[in-house]
Amino acid sequence: SKTLYWALGVLAIVIVGFVALQIYLHIDFENFKDDIAGDPKIETETEQSKEHDHADDTFHEGAHEDPIPGVEVPNDKPEAPKVEYKAPEGAVLKPDFPEIDPKEDPVKAAYKRLEYIKNNPYAWGGVHSPRATELIAQLMPPPELIDHDHGDQVLELIDELCQQDDPRAAEVLIANMCDGDILGTPMTDALVEIGPPAVPYLLLYLEKDMTQGLEMSIGLYDVLGRIGVRYRADLGSIVDHIIIPKLEVIIADEDFGATTIRYARETTDKLQ
Repeated sequence: SKTLYWALGVLAIVIVGFVALQIYLHIDFENFKDDIAGDPKIETETEQSKEHDHADDTFHEGAHEDPIPGVEVPNDKPEAPKVEYKAPEGAVLKPDFPEIDPKEDPVKAAYKRLEYIKNNPYAWGGVHSPRATELIAQLMPPPELIDHDHGDQVLELIDELCQQDDPRAAEVLIANMCDGDILGTPMTDALVEIGPPAVPYLLLYLEKDMTQGLEMSIGLYDVLGRIGVRYRADLGSIVDHIIIPKLEVIIADEDFGATTIRYARETTDKLQ
């Protein structure tokens, strides 16, 4: 019948279409595989999942090998070793004052003690910092401040020098206090941490100011008093026969001015 012929015709068309579709899909799949093989940039999902970024912003291709149980796997990029700066070779690392002749003049003996401290700045700690060497070259002699911005730049250099823990900074900080125009808590605190090696330079400017009739910076009086109290045992006769006598001269002379006299008296009270 006509119905049977139509049914058979439709079935034949469906079969032919299905076969044609399978052939097309097979050819397309083969082309896709050829594209993958020919282009190294195209990777399968499995291969892509093995690529990853590290925490240090480096890229890693492929997966890591499974670590051995119980064995700690080191980081891909080891930390750079920390540079430890030390005192110069042969430097005295602990104060060892020469014996004092009891018959020697006490003032002369005190100045010998002061000279020993000046010649052995690393005996109270600190390091020889290469960066401090660079900063000292920029800050000595004390730069004359041109404007506000220049002053900020100099202050940044001084703050960095204060952080170097190098006793050579004492001369630089004190010079910038007296001959320069900068004074701040980081400077005074750094000088107190340096300790006795700062005293020879403090006294140098104290004597200079006494001779020239100038007013010594309040920061230097503060530092002199704080170091004298903290390191009284190490300074010893320097306090009794050099520092206090000089301060008493200032206190007794009205020509130094009320402010300077007050600083000197307050410092003396701390040391007695």
